[in-house]
Amino acid sequence: MHELAIAENLLQIVNETIKQHHLIKVERIKLKIGILTAVVPEALEFSWRALTKDTMLEHTQLDMEIVPVKGRCKGCGKEVFYETNDAFCFLCPDCGGEIEILTGRELNIEEIEGEGDEDSSC
Repeated sequence: MHELAIAENLLQIVNETIKQHHLIKVERIKLKIGILTAVVPEALEFSWRALTKDTMLEHTQLDMEIVPVKGRCKGCGKEVFYETNDAFCFLCPDCGGEIEILTGRELNIEEIEGEGDEDSSC
């Protein structure tokens, strides 16, 4: 389950942000997760909850935006979209050309919302 490793890395980044910005509370973390990463949102949420239990991050909300695959054929230029990684094919359905992946591999922290002490916030 690679979601646990992802949650551990997320926790490390959030803890660094807390120190850097002198946060006293983290309310929400917004993530973009491409479907080609094969991250299972429920497993990531479970791992996050296990790691943050009894900490200041225990009630932090994880908002996960799942990004579909968008690709463009290198041969004919046709754009293709896939909502699940089960349907993805690296070949163009029209001409058989190679598909260049434009989106779907993201695994990004888009935003960390929190409250700082009187001198800072994030």
